[in-house]
Amino acid sequence: MRLTLDIDGTRHTVALLRHGAGGRIWIGDAPHEATITGDEGGEQVVVVDGISHRVWVAQHGETAWVHAFGRAWEINLPDPVKQASGGHDESDSAVAPMPGTVVEVLVQPGDRVTRGQTLLVIESMKMQTSITAGRDGTVAEVPAAQGQSFDRGALLARLQAGED
Repeated sequence: MRLTLDIDGTRHTVALLRHGAGGRIWIGDAPHEATITGDEGGEQVVVVDGISHRVWVAQHGETAWVHAFGRAWEINLPDPVKQASGGHDESDSAVAPMPGTVVEVLVQPGDRVTRGQTLLVIESMKMQTSITAGRDGTVAEVPAAQGQSFDRGALLARLQAGED
């Protein structure tokens, strides 16, 4: 299976081939042997080329937030059906991928933003994650405030609908 992933705003081609309990992953032209075990509260152990790593994953819709190796990534897997039909995979709403607390709000209603621009920073599982704009547009609302707690799926920011 070949996938095109948007990782922190940059497109990457990833190929997957399952075998046994694991598989082989090609990132670009580099092959890696990998297995994934466990799934308690989003925590998993990923073994890549014989080295074990603890990884935390939260997913909402087509977006996953991955915390590993002391870093965090936002990964978007565009819907291939939407792409093939000419539809857009961009979103007007930034929703919480997991429960947490707002650390910093960087935009206000009326601000112009670009795709990938950080709207706010949240903290969950003692790790900070940037919540970014899914498209260029104008901020319509930011119901989240610094220090506010929220549940998974809570609206954190919304862009004005219908803009090109």
